[in-house]
Amino acid sequence: MFPDHGHRRIAVASPDDIATARRIAAERADGVLPAAEAARLDRLVAMVADYVLGRPDGTVLIARMRSGAGVECLAYDRDPTTVALPPSMPGGVVPAPDAVLDSVRGAADRFHVHATPGIGLALLARVLRPGADDAPPADALAQAGAVTVERSGGTAGRGGPFIDHWFVSCAPARGGDGPCGIALMVDGDTASDAGVADAGSSAEDSNGPHGAAQTSTMPSPTAMTPAVVRQMEAVVAATVPGLPAPVVVNAIRRDLKGRPELGLSQDPTLTRIGQSAVAVLRLDAGAVDYTALGTLAGAVVRRKEITALGARWAMIGFNPLAPASVHLRWGPGEHVVLYTGGCARLPALFIHRDLHGVEPTLAALVLLRDGAVSDDDHTILVLRNRAGGVPATA
Repeated sequence: MFPDHGHRRIAVASPDDIATARRIAAERADGVLPAAEAARLDRLVAMVADYVLGRPDGTVLIARMRSGAGVECLAYDRDPTTVALPPSMPGGVVPAPDAVLDSVRGAADRFHVHATPGIGLALLARVLRPGADDAPPADALAQAGAVTVERSGGTAGRGGPFIDHWFVSCAPARGGDGPCGIALMVDGDTASDAGVADAGSSAEDSNGPHGAAQTSTMPSPTAMTPAVVRQMEAVVAATVPGLPAPVVVNAIRRDLKGRPELGLSQDPTLTRIGQSAVAVLRLDAGAVDYTALGTLAGAVVRRKEITALGARWAMIGFNPLAPASVHLRWGPGEHVVLYTGGCARLPALFIHRDLHGVEPTLAALVLLRDGAVSDDDHTILVLRNRAGGVPATA
């Protein structure tokens, strides 16, 4: 099942699509926003959808905020006539490029817009619960933003449940230790999991006793399910602040094998998790430690420099040894970009689109628009180092 904090994507090509966007917004608002705020969200989504109607690749994305603070509406287009935004006003507020978006800003509790001349415009608008705040806590080391979308056809298109997942937690300074944080990302490739063979089988097992190829009529079932992903998050959330990333990955392995209700206890190497990949990122004010197994990619992005966070080809269940870790410096105001398969050159795009001062969720949206290269489930996570008093872009 696609999570409520995932972004339902609507290509707006007709008035019917505007109605669809409003319906999805109402579903996401149910149980989160009071009636007055839900009505304001409906007006906001209608304005945004009408704005992108008829624009090249005009698209609206709607999600319930992971924190439960409200509902967010994102939108982008690929309009080659896009021009640069006016200069920022005092206080850093970027003026809306026209009267329609100025009305959207007036209806929103939070509004951000980004334009790339000759490429397109992207925006973020949020309606929050009364008294709620979407800014990170004052002592949070990192500000996180993410966009998660599913491939065309949803469950039928991927051949299984939606697995992509992200989680970020920050811990305040304690004792002699400074603030720190940890992030988890899972890329679930369930479409190909159904035919994954046991990774421990030998060539003779594959070809039969006389070398003839044998075709199994019973494909190895995948055990990667939303329940497994939730348990991974629970393990990461419960780890002691500052624990090295490889130790966290091994803790995930041990925990999954010790839970018979997940169906993995009789699978010593967890091969039935299939082709899903996992990344764990431990961060403090000056550095990140990164461990990734599989297709996940990422980088530390500085003003004019990129340092890749390299992943090794392995899966969380396929390698019993402690996974390798990458240790890189990460200073105040710098970013980490993590993303699942089907995207390309996102760290370079981050620099080329000048996203250093952009709200992280909006930055992730721009990267999705310009960096997705295949129709797939996509999750893009952007983390901004707030150490040393770097203000949140919210």
